[in-house]
Parts: sequence; C-alpha cells; structure tokens
Amino acid sequence: MKNTIEIVTIVRYNLSMAKETKLILENTAKSIFAKGGYDALSMRTLSKESSVGLSSIYNYFEDKDKLLKSIFDQTNKHLGLQRKLLPNRKTAKKMLEDRIAFQFKHIEDVVFVLKYYLHYRPYFLRINSGYIPAKAYLHIDEVIEKGISTGEYSTSDPVADAKIMAHAINGFLLEYFPDTPKGKELSCLIVSLTNFLNRSMASSVKKGGDYVRV
Repeated sequence: MKNTIEIVTIVRYNLSMAKETKLILENTAKSIFAKGGYDALSMRTLSKESSVGLSSIYNYFEDKDKLLKSIFDQTNKHLGLQRKLLPNRKTAKKMLEDRIAFQFKHIEDVVFVLKYYLHYRPYFLRINSGYIPAKAYLHIDEVIEKGISTGEYSTSDPVADAKIMAHAINGFLLEYFPDTPKGKELSCLIVSLTNFLNRSMASSVKKGGDYVRV
C-alpha cells in the first residue's frame, strides 16, 4: 500500500510539473511572438528564454507553428471569457471606454492574436469584410448596437464601422506595446480614444434650424 501511495504521489507530481512546464513555454513564446513576431521566435530562443531544454520542448510541441496555434486558441478563448465579465452599461460611450481599457489591460494577449492573424492571414478564409473574422470585432459591434438602441449613434453600416473602430483601437495597441503607458497617462489615452471614436459615431439631431452632434 505504501509503495502504491508513493507511486501515485510521484505520478501526480510529474503531471503537475509537466503542466507547469507547458505553461511556461506557452507564456514565454507568447511574449516573444507578441514583441518580435514570427521570425523572433525559434525553439532555440524559446529554450533560452524559458530555461527549458531544447529537446524537452519537443515533448510538448512538435514545431513552432503548432505551438503558436495552441497559444492562439487558448488566448482567444481566454479573452472571450474575460470580455463576458465586463459590466453592463447604460450608454454606448461607457461600453466603449470599458472595451478600450480591456484591450490595454490584456495588451500582450491582444497583440499576440493580432500578429497571429497577420502572419497566418493566407490560412484564414477571406470574407466580405476582409480576413479578420467577425468575432474579432464582435465586442465593438456590441457597442454600436447599444449606441443605435440608445440613440447615441447613427450609422448606415454598423458592421463596417465596428471593424474600423476595432482597427483604430488595435492600431494604438500595436503602437504602444510593449512600452505600454501606465497610470494617469494610460487613463488619459483611454479617455481621448473613447471620446474621438464616440464623436465619430455620434448621432445628429435637429436643434432649431441646424443639425448638431449629440
């Protein structure tokens, strides 16, 4: 009985260590890829940065492409689950601010996904709105739908506008990563970006003889 318990303990420990090692490899690879793109990541570089033996890495991932695909799938799922936790808001403007703040909070994950899309673009099905899947800007589409329902926004093509807004936000993420502003500087950036995008979508209402933005 004692030997059996010892074996089970060893097996559990080995499985735990294997899981931890896999996580270290994925997090390290994600960081390298997000910062430097596809060419910056090699199994040898990953071994050096993660302190995991090169031969050991191949026990977890057959090659770099399969490693990146695994990280991409997990990261996309994680971002989706975290976005669902965002609070309900009464206005589209506040929803937009929440989502911009969310993107900056998860900037490494988002930049990784963006660079993955860019590198593997030929492997994604081209749709009418481009190569980026609609789910990639669904969180902004929800903002526009809210704005239309509250009368804050006016648009003849909400899908196209959602994509443009998402690209605008993501452009800032790519520009500021990895030296992301913090504290007051980040707060000001989020507010400025929110105000600019909100103004671009604001509905016009007639007051007196003139149309003004609301």
